[in-house]
Amino acid sequence: MTAPAIQWTGQADPADVTGHAVPRRAAGRGGGWWALLPTVVALGLGWWRLDARDLWNDELVTWHVTSLSVEQFRMLVGNIDLVHAGYYVIMSVLTTLTGDSTTALRLPSVLAVGLTAGLVTLIGRRLFDTPVGVLAGLVFALLPTVSRYAQEARSYALVTLAAVAATWLFLRAVDRPTRGRWWAYGVLLVLVGWLHFVALLVVVAHLFHLWRSVPGEEPRWRWAASTGIAGLFILPVLILGSRQSGQISWVENDGDAVLRFLANLTGTTAALALVAALSVLAVVVAGRQWRNTVLMLLIWAVLPPVAGYLTFSVVHLFLARYFLFTVPAWALLAAFAVCRAARLATRGRVPAAWLAGALVLLPVLAWQTLPAQERVRSNEADGQPRYLDAVRYLGKQVKPGDGVAYNDGFGGSSDVARKATDYGLRDQLHPRDVFVAVPARQTGWLTARECREPLPCLGDTRRIWLVETGHLNDPLAGLPPAREALLRQRFLIRHVERFDRVRVVLLERKPA
Repeated sequence: MTAPAIQWTGQADPADVTGHAVPRRAAGRGGGWWALLPTVVALGLGWWRLDARDLWNDELVTWHVTSLSVEQFRMLVGNIDLVHAGYYVIMSVLTTLTGDSTTALRLPSVLAVGLTAGLVTLIGRRLFDTPVGVLAGLVFALLPTVSRYAQEARSYALVTLAAVAATWLFLRAVDRPTRGRWWAYGVLLVLVGWLHFVALLVVVAHLFHLWRSVPGEEPRWRWAASTGIAGLFILPVLILGSRQSGQISWVENDGDAVLRFLANLTGTTAALALVAALSVLAVVVAGRQWRNTVLMLLIWAVLPPVAGYLTFSVVHLFLARYFLFTVPAWALLAAFAVCRAARLATRGRVPAAWLAGALVLLPVLAWQTLPAQERVRSNEADGQPRYLDAVRYLGKQVKPGDGVAYNDGFGGSSDVARKATDYGLRDQLHPRDVFVAVPARQTGWLTARECREPLPCLGDTRRIWLVETGHLNDPLAGLPPAREALLRQRFLIRHVERFDRVRVVLLERKPA
């Protein structure tokens, strides 16, 4: 099948103050097939080395929650993580169908990013024209942060898809209003709110577009009705979720946090500098014809992070991954700036827009972000020990009656290592967690309740596998004092197996 031809009008637009010929939006429905190109690129990059990086803490939490019973899940979201409850429900259904391998857990995010790239293309085509849409979809697909969250079993790729799909439906409903389109838009807003309520800030950009670019009162009333009804379904999540904001009180907003935010939003500081500079250029070259559209995209791109920073003391949301849904707006602004500048420079020659994107922006972006693409597919992306290598070794060595314990070197509970062990040995013989009184799945939280007195919990266990990440010469150093004293008194170190930032230590009980 050949791609459909792009249709243009060569006359100058009277609203364009330059007087140059301005390509208009591609006509006809057939041009939408161009969305397949960014979709395929995004899917390919998302699939590339999908399981190269271990599941990290947050992904292990996703698996942990999907393995809970209905009552255990209800207890959990009543205490913590209600903001992700919608995502957990979706993943629980999907893992029932596809299993819980690393690939299966991450596949929904891969598909979400692929669909998002296609929708970005359709939005760019609707707002501007086909070259802008295709270039924007490809820019979005090439950004390292997009690959990172395409390969992560968390909600951020699905949140981005929902926000972009809501924007696309909004634009369709504005262009050709029907009751079905406005209802679909409202339903998607509910989905956005249930997946992560911060992404609802995209609605401000929609309101601006209505106010500045859409004549008449009827579209505004329909929009108000759709968003109002959607709000009734979202409000309980907002109220209840706000009570759990303390769970991310560790988030910071100091100078270093701002720099990390800027680098992580697109994957590299250089990539962000490039798209930000092009966004400024988009404002400069927009002219009267495109000014309101560019401002709408700027609101989508800039307002949510600024709001997250200003409301930090209340909701603690100043993390780049929470604002992945703004990246499509940056891509659209960058693509428009390149195509528009190329047309102005060549006095409206259409191929120049394609050449500027294909021969300049995309190769520069791909070359600049290649090291970051490699990094997001390694454990360096999370700074987490390679627990799963250690767990695979443990699974081959463990015998009936063995126990397992954990040491992070700081007297902590090591719940990340505990979840990694549970995941890695989910279909194998699992050693008893000797210092746990109540497992995490029964506490209503994401952490286990550990024994106050270690001796009764230890029982007559003869061998203990200690998963240790303290990075000290002595693998027992850093345990809680009573636990350390007990193990030193009654056990001998028989073997130490080293992995990347984690050791597995075999302890055997001393002869009587």
